Amino acid sequence: MINYLDRFTIMLSEQQIKNLANAKIIVFGVGGVGSALSNFLVRCGISNFDVVDFDIIDVTNINRQLVAFQNNIGKLKVEELKKQLLLINPNLNINIFPLKYGEETKNKFDFTKYSYVCDCIDDLPAKKLLIKQVKQAKTPLLCAMGAGNRYLEVPKFEIADISKTSYDPLAKIIRGFCAKEGIKKVNVCYTKQKAQKNDCNIIGSVVYYPVEMACVMCAKIINDVLEEV
Repeated sequence: MINYLDRFTIMLSEQQIKNLANAKIIVFGVGGVGSALSNFLVRCGISNFDVVDFDIIDVTNINRQLVAFQNNIGKLKVEELKKQLLLINPNLNINIFPLKYGEETKNKFDFTKYSYVCDCIDDLPAKKLLIKQVKQAKTPLLCAMGAGNRYLEVPKFEIADISKTSYDPLAKIIRGFCAKEGIKKVNVCYTKQKAQKNDCNIIGSVVYYPVEMACVMCAKIINDVLEEV
């Protein structure tokens, strides 16, 4: 019987298929990058999946967040995303956490149980805390850096250790934090393409930048999972 993964799994070994089936991934933040990344990971065969986000869908999310539509404005992002992902894989083992990650909620997560942690959080204190907690658990981690305030050019993202990043203002802050905390070898997805300057405090965004970041992050995560022995 043909299933939705056949076009992918025909390229894989039996061990790689088992790796996909056994992997458990958690995504923190399901906005522009996180909602797309979640879709891509499930379409690649990740079947044990958790998502964390406290936010509700706003009309301004529709232009770039794959979880957002005109008919679900005001609803919780994680609940709507779960509905979407179950349409891809009805057998998906998914847990949703409609909460804000921080000092008060960090103990709800045992990061040693995960194959991979994906950081797509916008909030800077939460991002720093997540990096610190996941590195202490020695679980593979991939962090999204800045994708906003960009629309010019074709997006170009790359994976690098945080210590090797440049140009990205968010990466600069995280790089300083990691150096101060003695945290090493944090993989991030970032671009050297310069952000535009706006006349307001709102960060601008268009769909092809966060979704391209999600594509690059998905490729890194899936290939790492497939290589596990």
